Formats: sequence, C-alpha cells, structure tokens
Amino acid sequence: MYNTIEVIVLDIKNAEIKLLKKGRLYSERCDNVKHVKVLGYLSIVQSIEGSYDISIGNGETKATGDGGFFIAPAGVQQTIVHHINKKSGRMICRWLFIDVEINKAYKLDSLYDFPLIINDKDKELLSALFDRIFGSEDLFENYSDCYRLLSYLIKRATPIKKLPNKSVQGTIAYITEHYAERISVSDLANISNMSESNFHAVFKKIMGESPISYLNHYRLSLAAEALTETESSIGEISYSVGISDPLYFSKLFKKTYGMTPREYRGVHKR
Repeated sequence: MYNTIEVIVLDIKNAEIKLLKKGRLYSERCDNVKHVKVLGYLSIVQSIEGSYDISIGNGETKATGDGGFFIAPAGVQQTIVHHINKKSGRMICRWLFIDVEINKAYKLDSLYDFPLIINDKDKELLSALFDRIFGSEDLFENYSDCYRLLSYLIKRATPIKKLPNKSVQGTIAYITEHYAERISVSDLANISNMSESNFHAVFKKIMGESPISYLNHYRLSLAAEALTETESSIGEISYSVGISDPLYFSKLFKKTYGMTPREYRGVHKR
C-alpha cells in the first residue's frame, strides 16, 4: 500500500474558483510571532515590508525576504514566523485564499506541487497581479486576474507525487465537515477502518502531525479568520469551531499564535 507512488497528470477541462478571499496585515507588534495553522484553501502570501520564515509539514524552513511570496497548499500544516522590516519597524503583507475545483472533481493543490517561495525573477510579475487584485473591488475583475494568477502558478508547478491513502484523505474530509462537533482519535480511526494506534501512526507519517494536533490547528485557523472577519465574541467563536471551553480555547490559541484571541483581533482586524 505504501510502496506505490502515484503521479497525477490531468487534462484540465474545467477550472472553477469556488472561494476567493483577500486579506492584509499592517503591524508593528508581530516581530518573531509564530503561527502554526491548517487552512482549507490554497494560500498565496506576499510580505511587502518585512518577511516570513515558512515551512510546510516537516519540510525545510525558507525565507521570503522583503517583497517575497510564499505559496501553501490546503490541508497541510503551515509554520510561519513574522519578521518586521528593521528600517520601517513594521510588517505589511497581503494574501489571497483561493479554493479551485478542477474538472468538477479535484482541488487544484491536490494535483500540483507549487513552489514554496517565488524566485526573484517572477516576483515582479506576481506583485503586479496582486496590485491589480487588491486595487479593485470589482468581483469580475478580481476573478479574471485570479485566473491569470492560477495560469502563472500551474506553469511553474509539477504534477503531484504522493502515497495514496484514501483512509487519511477521508478523515481530513470528515474533519473539514464536522470540526464543530466532538471528534476523538477513536472516531477518526473507526472512519478509517484502522486500529487507533495504527491510524495515529499512519496519519502522523503522512500529515507530519498527530490527528488531534491537525484538528486543533484546523479549528484555530478558522477561529483566527472569524476574529478578523466577524464581531462574534471569543466565546461564540470558540463554540463555533468545536472547542466548548473558551478558557482552554484562549490558552490553546495563545500557544499557537503567540497572542491571545483578543490581542490577535486587535492586530489583524480589517
């Protein structure tokens, strides 16, 4: 089961942007702040002033540099460290979250490996596309420019090579649909038709973290979005992502994001 490597090569007949979100950060208080997150969509992030250190799963940590970009696929652990620009004393960044469905069946980033860091040669082109997208609130212009962006990315991507494991993929899909409910490792192991110990080992090998760690990072990533995009109370957000104890939620959030939910909202509120 684990010795076969599958290379996915697909003739793209249809590509639909199912979700598109834009976000910005301007902060003088985020130097060396580390975030560990799992997002449900492709992330394309630019540090205009300041820089990021970024790693995916257990992979190598790389730096964007000022003006640099990183690309992170959906459903995997991102570990990012913020660095302010030493001259200006601040960090300014902007990001796109995109969920793209290919041929009405596949997520784009389940088919391709994208470069983690954009090289200097291509930064100018990508930055110009970001300028267009962030400079307009016209939905149709944004989608048009995002398709241009996706065309750029696919030309620089490689077809994914991965160890197929439908059981783990099924549990990840279950988490994304049922994260607000009580979920245990035993529940996920039953869904996967594995023993609890075997499931835990297989999941960690493939995803780079334990099932509960993955679940918590996914829940906290949704909570971080809610803190910046809604006026909901911290308690309401805690319950909405499946953490029934707001005090535990705040403790876990601070451990993961380096600041309390209230502090995070103050820094990132749009």
